[in-house]
Amino acid sequence: MLRVKRIGPRDDLRGVVASINSARWDAANDMVPYRVEDLAAYLACAGTVFLTCEDGEHFLGMGSGRIQLKPYDRERWFYLDELDVAVDQRQRGAGVALVKGFLELARAEGCIELWLGTELDNAAARALYRSLEPSDEEAFVGYNFRL
Repeated sequence: MLRVKRIGPRDDLRGVVASINSARWDAANDMVPYRVEDLAAYLACAGTVFLTCEDGEHFLGMGSGRIQLKPYDRERWFYLDELDVAVDQRQRGAGVALVKGFLELARAEGCIELWLGTELDNAAARALYRSLEPSDEEAFVGYNFRL
């Protein structure tokens, strides 16, 4: 049975980081080693959310995002920034469980919508998100400015 857990600053961050760093990732995950102090700093920021997914025996994946406030009407929305499933744990439902976990959390926090994006060539992620029947699917071009 899959278990999605929200990780907070008081959780065993060393254990979480060890699980992440010992999982198998591929180039699509663009993964760098996690450090306890980095995860602690992330969790200390207001509105940030970090979820993990395990099956009791294996670490399957994780995701991160944040609750945002629009600059008008005080509308809250959720931005799902990262979603990663270990390469040897895919097709087991972890991606679906994590997205559903974020959707439940965003609803409970009073968010009006959840927004996420992925690369056009990431067929697996696009199929996952479509399977969850989003309200909208948009094509867009993203720009990255390295500083």
